[in-house]
Amino acid sequence: MEEFIPKYKKISDDIQNLAKVLSGQGKPLPSERKLSESFNVSRTTIKRALESLERQGIVTYIEGKGFIIPDRDVKIVSSMHISGFYEDIVSRKKKISSKVLKKNVIQADEKLSKELKIAENDYVFYLLRLRSVDGTVYSLSESFIPIGRCPEIGSFDLTDKSLWKVLNQFGIYPEIVSQRVSARMANYSEIEYLNISNPAVVMVVNNMAYWEDKPIELSYVYTDVFSTNLEYRFSK
Repeated sequence: MEEFIPKYKKISDDIQNLAKVLSGQGKPLPSERKLSESFNVSRTTIKRALESLERQGIVTYIEGKGFIIPDRDVKIVSSMHISGFYEDIVSRKKKISSKVLKKNVIQADEKLSKELKIAENDYVFYLLRLRSVDGTVYSLSESFIPIGRCPEIGSFDLTDKSLWKVLNQFGIYPEIVSQRVSARMANYSEIEYLNISNPAVVMVVNNMAYWEDKPIELSYVYTDVFSTNLEYRFSK
């Protein structure tokens, strides 16, 4: 006996094939009315099919635009005791590049001193970079490293280099011990650097890495929330 497949499921497969054609372009799908006419089914069936695809993460609904296919398929991969963002992307045979936007030494304010467990006004190395994966701008990242724990870090050109690999040269092997993930409206700089269109919302991944029981790097990674999948891998 032939298995019964709901009409909306058959249509969702057809819409998914259409999404694959448009994938990578960030273009909206045709309206429910046009899809209904194209596939010769009711708008109710189209609506159920789109809802099914949205649950699977294949399409995303944006107010004022309708359903779109996210224009990038890059993941932030994070877990306890991983080697870092750079190494993970490279391990998946993707090419990562970075542009240093700002690199200087600042003095820790009250918040930074508490986070990094250093005295207020102690010196901190600050790094702001724009990261790209396979030639597509992906993230804006900030790093804060106590100078006293790696005085040489400021002398390195960190364009297209792994920050953690540089730290490894000095016998420092960071491990992420805590992570916070949130979403908020993007500010002007984030919209400009990440080329985000309205609604401009960023995902913020805040990592704290330790070495020898002391904070070694506080980092913030900002990405377009509609083009990001967050995947966790836990050590066994």
